[in-house]
Amino acid sequence: MALPKRGIRASSVAWALACILSLGVGFFAVSVPEAAAQAVQTEDDKRYTQLLQMVYQFILKNYVDKVDPSKLYEGAMKGMFDSLGDPHSVFLDSNMLSDLMRETDGKYGGVGLYISKAPGTAAAAYVEVVSPIEDTPAWKAGVQPGDVILTIDGESTTDMTIDQASNKIRGQAGSTVKIKFKRGSSYEFEQEFTRAVIEIPAVKSAVIPYSGGKIGYLRIVDWIPQTADRLKERIAKMEEDRVDRYIVDVRSNPGGLLSSVVDVSDLFLDSGAIVSTRGRNSEENSEYKADPAMSIPSASRMVVLINKGSASASEIFAGAMKDRKRAILIGERSYGKGSVQQVFPIDQTGFKLTMARYYSPSGANIDKKGIEPDILSPGIELSDQQFTALNKLLDSGSIKDFAARNPGAGMSARKAYALELEKTYDLPGIYLDRLVRDELERGSPAKVYDLEFDTQLGKAMEVISGPDFESILAGTKTLSQVAEGK
Repeated sequence: MALPKRGIRASSVAWALACILSLGVGFFAVSVPEAAAQAVQTEDDKRYTQLLQMVYQFILKNYVDKVDPSKLYEGAMKGMFDSLGDPHSVFLDSNMLSDLMRETDGKYGGVGLYISKAPGTAAAAYVEVVSPIEDTPAWKAGVQPGDVILTIDGESTTDMTIDQASNKIRGQAGSTVKIKFKRGSSYEFEQEFTRAVIEIPAVKSAVIPYSGGKIGYLRIVDWIPQTADRLKERIAKMEEDRVDRYIVDVRSNPGGLLSSVVDVSDLFLDSGAIVSTRGRNSEENSEYKADPAMSIPSASRMVVLINKGSASASEIFAGAMKDRKRAILIGERSYGKGSVQQVFPIDQTGFKLTMARYYSPSGANIDKKGIEPDILSPGIELSDQQFTALNKLLDSGSIKDFAARNPGAGMSARKAYALELEKTYDLPGIYLDRLVRDELERGSPAKVYDLEFDTQLGKAMEVISGPDFESILAGTKTLSQVAEGK
């Protein structure tokens, strides 16, 4: 859908299309706005600009060895962005900029990791895995959300930006990269990956039958330009199949394009606000509203699944559905990224700068706070003692050995082996059973949904098909009401 239909000023459309809300994926780029380049300088602006120019020229002329001007330029640019203390505002060298420009088609060379570097957390010094992408080398190797990346090819990630780490992990398909991870408080392991062409499907879907009819399961994997159209096609087929309720899954989805999440949200809303953006520059202040021509029946029940890997664009979607009482949110508190970045090319390099914050329809910003679900359904959380037990189990290689000896093991054999493991290792039986199942299916394509072990999906099925859905939805609070209550 074209953004101007929502009443956005024509002069703001190019800026809106350039907005990015992600942890490392999905970008549009624009040129540096002329208005910004010609901004009136204060006396301090002039003074520091002159000082920078003076030092730059002095180094070029007087340093003991000949200096490459591009190196001085890149160093100065990196220093300026580092001084902001914002992990999402960074200088982009030519390789990094090229990678970002290629990402909008959902294809690149790498191992398949969404990563972040959140300030103010215990793991802030390192890069953290938000989620592995299904059916990629990282997913097949068993990398998990929350794993911390300690080194990439032997280089510590403590001083890397998200984009620098991403640039080191990515590369030509067929080449290798060695990554050292930390899981929990102490377990460390190193894995050498062979890079592959990573193709990210925008949407995965399935119809799940239940006793009262059929539920449409829609998992949004990536917020790219094609997501809304692909989702609309799936919904149309589901309506033909008499689906009248939907579970939309944005778990472990770290974000993407603002225009994409606005268009997707519009499929489920027939009027009113979806999201607004506010920045210091008035050009960044916009409100995006739903177009009634794009809506599906509002009577269709809807649940949105979120977890700690749901960030940015995924949080915009979840926040809009919650504030407008369109859906019940189930799962865990989301990541908490409420800022908007834009990418600006300069010659062969560029930069990414936080230009605004976004606000839900009720006026809430969830930056560094996240969204609490209406119904909490936590995944399995291991204690430090259990992580120690997991370390011993993984170090033993016994699960891999079992899978190698029993490649076609059925459910009964798998569960029997999990019970044996439970006698030795202080870990939940269901957790061990899933570890064994996942290892047995490591080479198989990922399931679209998993009713055996996905307790959050199970809870969503229970709520959406239950008699109390409407009363639960009516009793939910907007994000602003939740914030006021706290």
